[in-house]
Amino acid sequence: MTKIITKAELCAKGINAMGISRLTNKGRLGNLGYGFYIDNPNILHFENDDMMTKINSLLDSFPFVPNRVVFSSISLNFCINQLITNTTYIVEVEKEYLQSVFELLKDNFKGVILLKPNKENKINYWTPNAIYVTELFKRSPVNKDGTITIEKLIMDLLFDEEIYSLYSGQDIDSAIDIICSKYIVNYKTLFSYAARRNRKNQLLNGIKKYIPKEILEVVCRD
Repeated sequence: MTKIITKAELCAKGINAMGISRLTNKGRLGNLGYGFYIDNPNILHFENDDMMTKINSLLDSFPFVPNRVVFSSISLNFCINQLITNTTYIVEVEKEYLQSVFELLKDNFKGVILLKPNKENKINYWTPNAIYVTELFKRSPVNKDGTITIEKLIMDLLFDEEIYSLYSGQDIDSAIDIICSKYIVNYKTLFSYAARRNRKNQLLNGIKKYIPKEILEVVCRD
């Protein structure tokens, strides 16, 4: 990893809080959380395919646009061993939107669309391009374009049945290894989210070896 820089060091170089924010938004600085940054971060960002773009456009039509994550099972083909060729889509929205989003997708797409499917439903009714509408945990870290954040993805791969059921255990291990070792993670965002889901200690045990020592010390004290 590139040398870690503290906020205090950046300020000492004449870069104020606004400048740090601007450099971070431009992708020239990576925010690791807890006041730590790195230069020229490797940022993981997923692109929306045509189906995901259509789903997001429909969700944008709501009077009050819901927070959401639209995820495709083939999104992780860059970091898993057994490549997925038949896509499953997961559309996560907060509880109050579940039924209306489900009905909206049924009216606009053909094929299998399931609301909060259990394991049996997935086995019995799955077809390529199936859409699962599931509940988004309140205050999840989300992107405005509906793509999944790296912090949410890490948590979901480790603890969320909706995501990790799409992959083998070996593929999840491979994905976690590549994602955590190669890409910028905001550990403040990640561990705040884990704490809200009562998973902080399990998360720490799962990714401890990837966390820079400066940040690990803070996480262990926090």
